[in-house]
Amino acid sequence: MSGPAAGPSAMRAPLQLNLVRALLIMVVWVALTIGIGYAVGDGEKHPLAYAASNQIGWPWLAAAAFAGFVAWLAGADAMGLRRPSPASSIKLVWLPLAYAVIMLTVDALLGLPSPGVIAILALNMLFVGLSEELMFRSIVFRGLLARFSIWPAILLTSFLFGIVHSLNVFTTGQLDQAVLQSAAAGMQGLAYLAIRIRTRSVWPMVIVHALWDFSLILSATTHPAEAGADAGWTWRPLLIALPVFLYGLFLLRHVGNNDEGWRDD
Repeated sequence: MSGPAAGPSAMRAPLQLNLVRALLIMVVWVALTIGIGYAVGDGEKHPLAYAASNQIGWPWLAAAAFAGFVAWLAGADAMGLRRPSPASSIKLVWLPLAYAVIMLTVDALLGLPSPGVIAILALNMLFVGLSEELMFRSIVFRGLLARFSIWPAILLTSFLFGIVHSLNVFTTGQLDQAVLQSAAAGMQGLAYLAIRIRTRSVWPMVIVHALWDFSLILSATTHPAEAGADAGWTWRPLLIALPVFLYGLFLLRHVGNNDEGWRDD
């Protein structure tokens, strides 16, 4: 006689992430992004704004689907795939959200591209926001926490997030911009992770991350000449990221204390 049917929790044990598994998953994620980019590309190197606004970014979609599948295997709670807790913690996104709103306002005042370009860009940046937040603020961070204490895990996650952005050189061919973007991304990544920890959810920064990237690339798409004309423009990502980085450090000021409520996720 067969026993009682197993419940959903008994049917599938969550994937346990450790350091090695998390880093291997990240390598596959990077390979998907770069490899598919070469496979569907035209063999030419293009600015990121061109790639993001002219067609659906299949590499970003594939990377987002892969990261989403791994996060589902690892379990919703462990990956922060839930509503912010407490609900009032969602207000912590105010600074990066304010940046995105200001940049979008400037874009609107300067003139917008066609609705088709806006739609493609918005969809691509949603893929990017989802993919990068799940990979780094969920999967990589959780894998590092299995090996290190909280502060080393935070710093290494942010460092890896920055380093990965330097790989844009393979798409754009612009090494100087890739290095600066890498540094700015690492700084912003620390703040994004701080909000992830404080809200116990990955979703707020998925949305804000997508809005931030959308507003930046929308400006480069609409006004490429103005963006490249100013010699100081190349340093602007670092200047923009600095206040957000300092805000992230402020949010993390108590993380290393004995109160480890942040581990509840």
